[in-house]
Amino acid sequence: MNVNGKNSVGLDLAATGLVIEKLGEVLAGYQVFYTNLRGLHWNIQGDKFFELHPIYEEYYGEMADRIDETAERIVILGGVPANSFSDYLKISRVKEVSGVSCWKTGSNNVIETLQLLIGLLRELRELAVKAGDQGTLSLATHAIKSFEKKVWMLSAYVKD
Repeated sequence: MNVNGKNSVGLDLAATGLVIEKLGEVLAGYQVFYTNLRGLHWNIQGDKFFELHPIYEEYYGEMADRIDETAERIVILGGVPANSFSDYLKISRVKEVSGVSCWKTGSNNVIETLQLLIGLLRELRELAVKAGDQGTLSLATHAIKSFEKKVWMLSAYVKD
């Protein structure tokens, strides 16, 4: 619904357009990361298997929730979320990984991806602040907090 240049939740359409665009980029990154995590979960081998196998499962479970939350936020703001993997691959800054069985390579990929997503979420926060969009601001802030803790923990884990 468009009333006086505002969307259905009362936010300026022009400002939320930028938020929707960035949310789409975050969603695409989440989808690619989710798939990467599934592959890491399935393919991990070696002496860290029993430690990382359940951690990757926990992480992709969280990503499934974040994917849904992000796509719904796009709809709430008046957008239409992408829903094909080919679209995600065009939009995402997160790149696909496959066939990774080495625990350290996998863990480092997760750390790098989380750092990239944190950067995207910080960009999203700036746009949300400018748009007065508290819902998106909250969504991004909670994700950043979770991802920063994961980066800290995994970085300590892989440290020599």
